[in-house]
Amino acid sequence: MSARAPHLPAGTDPFLYLVTDTRQCTDAGRTVAATVAEAVAGGAGIIQIRDKHASDAEFHELTLEVLAAIAEVREAESITRPIPVFVNDRVAVARVLRAAGHEVHVHVGQSDEPPAEVRAALGPDALIGLSAATPEQFAAARESGAVDLLGVGPVYDTSTKADAPAGIGPARLRTLVAEAGLPCVAIGGITAERTRELTDTGVIGVCVVSAICAAPDPRAAAREIRAAFAQGRTAGDTGAGTPARSAVPGRPADSGQEA
Repeated sequence: MSARAPHLPAGTDPFLYLVTDTRQCTDAGRTVAATVAEAVAGGAGIIQIRDKHASDAEFHELTLEVLAAIAEVREAESITRPIPVFVNDRVAVARVLRAAGHEVHVHVGQSDEPPAEVRAALGPDALIGLSAATPEQFAAARESGAVDLLGVGPVYDTSTKADAPAGIGPARLRTLVAEAGLPCVAIGGITAERTRELTDTGVIGVCVVSAICAAPDPRAAAREIRAAFAQGRTAGDTGAGTPARSAVPGRPADSGQEA
C-alpha cells in the first residue's frame, strides 16, 4: 500500500465534530449549509454531511452547498485552520467531487463499504472515518490499515438514528478508546453538559447532531459544546495525530474561556 497521509491535516481542531441531519435543519428553519456555516463560526472543526434519504445527485449538490458555505464563513470570520469535510457513506459521490478538485473525505459504518475498499477507491490522500463499538471492530479497523478516525458510541441513548443501540456510557467509552489504537471521537446523545463527562475518556473530540442541527442558535450551541470539551483538556493532550490547542491556526490557546 502506498504512503499514507497523516490522520488529520496539521492544525485541525478536532474538539467539535458536526454530523448534519437535513430534517432537523429544515425543521429548525435553516438549510444544512447555513447550519454548518454557523457551527463553523462557533468552533466546529470537522464536518460530516449525512443524508440517507437524498439521491446521489441531491447529495452531490448538498455537499457543494456545504463546501461553499464553509469557504464563505472561513473568509468572513478569518478562520485559517483546516476544516475536514466527510461525506457519510457516499463513496461514488466523493470520487466525483475529488476528481473535480474538492477535498472531501468519507465516513462509513459497519454495514457500509469496507474501509479497505474505500481506500482503494479514493487513494492514499483521503481521510476515512469508521463507526465502531467493539474490540473486534477496532482490531479489524487497525488491521485494514485504511482507517484514520473512529467514531465510537452511542455514548448516550439517542433518537437521531432509529436503529441505534442503547448508550454505552462514559466508563465503557473510556475502556474502548484505550483499546482502539486509533484516534477516536465520541458520538451519540451528546450535549454541552454531557461533554464535560467525556473529556477524560481519551477521545480527541465529540460528535454532535441534534445539539447543533436542532438548536435555535447553532453558532452559540457550537461555541458552548466546544468550550465544554476544551475546558476539560490539558495543553498538548489532544490525542493521536492532532496538535495541541495552542498550535491550532486561527484559534488562540484555550484559557478556560469560550472559544
